[in-house]
Amino acid sequence: MKHLLLAIFLLGSCLMARAQMSQFQALYIYNFAKNIGWPSEDSSKDLVITVIGDNDLAAELNKLASSKAIGTRKVVVKESVTTNGLQKSDIVFLGESKANQIGGLVSAQEGNRNLIVSGKKGHCSQGAGISFLSEGGKLKFEISNKNISKRGLQVSAKLLTLGTEVD
Repeated sequence: MKHLLLAIFLLGSCLMARAQMSQFQALYIYNFAKNIGWPSEDSSKDLVITVIGDNDLAAELNKLASSKAIGTRKVVVKESVTTNGLQKSDIVFLGESKANQIGGLVSAQEGNRNLIVSGKKGHCSQGAGISFLSEGGKLKFEISNKNISKRGLQVSAKLLTLGTEVD
């Protein structure tokens, strides 16, 4: 019985930690969106965030989207199970469970003006603009100004100083 209680407690703790991580990632993504120079012709369009492979993060982003805009832009959150058909996405988040699809995502998004954010450390070296990592239990991120600029977007100096710049 003690072992069962311990297992339930540990599972509950893991689920709470996962939910908290999704909340933090959602807040980070919102702040990324605020600190990217989006094309001026997009200022009247919805800001579309597509999440691939992370239902918890999509749910947290939807909570934020219901009450917060990015400047004058309404935020719309979409979910996808594949890396295809994302041409109208301003931000594409690739969850850690789909990390093996980073190469296909980067190739499929070639020529599109969007920010690719990955839930796995090191993906900036494979074309992502930003990739999350956890150090000492804290959520941090790597950022590639080069990869973001290639997509026709600009990064604020503030955002570059908050992350670990890689190129």
